[in-house]
Amino acid sequence: MLKPVSIAVNGRFLCQPITGVQRYARELIRALDSMLDQRNDIDVTVISPRLKSPAPVWRNIELQQCGKLRGHAWEQLELPYLSAGKILFCPGNTAPALSLLSRQRTVVCVHDLSYLYFPDAYRAAFRVWYKLLMPIVLRTADALITVSESERKSIVARYPHSMSRLVAIQNGGASAIADGESETLREPGGYVLYVGSLSKRKNFPGMLEAACRLVRRRGIRFVFVGGVPKEIADGGLETPEDVRAWITFTGQLDDSNVLAKFYRGATCFLFPSFYEASPLPPIEAMAHGAPVIASDIPSLRERCGEAALYCDPFSVDSIEQVIERLVDNKSLQQELRVRGLLRAAEFTWEECARQTVEVIRGD
Repeated sequence: MLKPVSIAVNGRFLCQPITGVQRYARELIRALDSMLDQRNDIDVTVISPRLKSPAPVWRNIELQQCGKLRGHAWEQLELPYLSAGKILFCPGNTAPALSLLSRQRTVVCVHDLSYLYFPDAYRAAFRVWYKLLMPIVLRTADALITVSESERKSIVARYPHSMSRLVAIQNGGASAIADGESETLREPGGYVLYVGSLSKRKNFPGMLEAACRLVRRRGIRFVFVGGVPKEIADGGLETPEDVRAWITFTGQLDDSNVLAKFYRGATCFLFPSFYEASPLPPIEAMAHGAPVIASDIPSLRERCGEAALYCDPFSVDSIEQVIERLVDNKSLQQELRVRGLLRAAEFTWEECARQTVEVIRGD
């Protein structure tokens, strides 16, 4: 029988805009809460700053809103004392230095080191802070998690001393498929869909150029779901007037039910990113029956396997040609839908949570 342990989760993610890291944390806690229906060897508390938005409700996990500070100050100065006596799990890259340097067992999920690979995508203050804190995290955390084997290799290449403490655990898939919608292969609505940040790192300029070409030549519709980062807004990248009626921008969508409808209505899902660790959208698309086109990079090969078509993200011609090939081939669309459903079933948040608890416990 396993010895019971108490785990404190760094709940700062509840105060942040919902992007990939925050979705990971929310889905992981949701799955962990369900797991606790059947387990009594762990006691879990999420500790957060005082929230301005409605607090999530879990059956088995307590939420404690504590402290007077916010942001990095709360994490560095108050969280170490609020979590004292418990194992501290930090799901969002950073952790308090006081906890890392003390005897408190501290486990951190480092999603990626993209601030090093794409510095122009981040504010100067962000880069400075991460360059100071991340070496401490990677050198001193009792255990480390990252979200793919390809990202593990990248981290170890820069920080070899992390190798023995760093475990790769793939992200789960789509929480919104619990209603059974994934079981039905629906007739698509006739557009190419992208979900994610409309940033240079995600190859938005290349996607937009491919979209413009295909609108002009073929009248293919495109839908882009995601926020526009400052790097794109300041660069003056605009949709040409002659194709605007064919290209829809929804902005950021946090409602999983609305997002699921976009996935289910897509002829195909496009994800030609230059760099990823363990992205959620391709697996979500597969789970909802959308055929996937992904960039031919190691992390996406690891994530999507044989259930996707691949393109060269550095070639707009390649992106355009693969989209056209899939749009014109209904039997290939159906084949990829079936493969995608099987692939998506391999990635569950429940399995992610189970493996994560093993690392946190350290048994």
